[in-house]
Amino acid sequence: MTEPQTVPKTPTPKAREPSSDSACHVVKGALVTVLNTPITISVDCSNAKKGRIAVEYHGTEKPKEDIVKKIQDEANRIIKENIPFHTQKMSRKEAEEKYKSGVNNTFIYDKFPVPEAIQEITVVELKDWNVNCCAHSHLKSTGEIGAISITGINHRASKNELEFRFDILASLPDNNNNNNNNKDKKQTTNNSKVESTESGLSSKDTNIQHISQEIYNIISRDINSNQVMTDKTRSEIESILTILKNASYSKGLSSKI
Repeated sequence: MTEPQTVPKTPTPKAREPSSDSACHVVKGALVTVLNTPITISVDCSNAKKGRIAVEYHGTEKPKEDIVKKIQDEANRIIKENIPFHTQKMSRKEAEEKYKSGVNNTFIYDKFPVPEAIQEITVVELKDWNVNCCAHSHLKSTGEIGAISITGINHRASKNELEFRFDILASLPDNNNNNNNNKDKKQTTNNSKVESTESGLSSKDTNIQHISQEIYNIISRDINSNQVMTDKTRSEIESILTILKNASYSKGLSSKI
């Protein structure tokens, strides 16, 4: 008796997250602007915090770091402009006619167009930036995305394919603020280690003449009163000379004290 054949189930497509789907539209516009890659091969928008987009790319080499940064900067510029996502349903014929010239050199279809049997489509447009036939949910505007950070790229030259992976953040880190914070921390640490003496001098003092005068004053004061240099005086002079040495080094001078 012949065993009944099991028909393999068609895998259920992953549900798309509005945030990552919206981000893909923004990144796609940036890719077209910088690399002139208007044809999308595939996307992954199943995670609200990250996404992936692969485009048709005929370059022989993977884009360098400065180009990737430019793509990221362009995407975040559009996010800051808070452009509305304009979604509309229309007949296929009407959409093809309306967008026959494309938006930002991009047509409504990707590598694999919508089947001919479908005669009504949903078109999502970001004015002057991106247009695509996409039936999924999107955010109201690009500003709701937050920020995009490109985390990696894959170049499959044999397939003429370039893939970008990105994270969706609340905002991009401010490198200038981070640098300032690091400087403040370093300054605070240095200040906490300042050496000082009873004369009021510290390792922040770099006026060599002033330091030398303080040494003279201490010696003169001690000799005039006791005619003998005490251990306390000797210790204080040693501390000041250490400061003098450190000040010399900080000025790029050579010291043999």
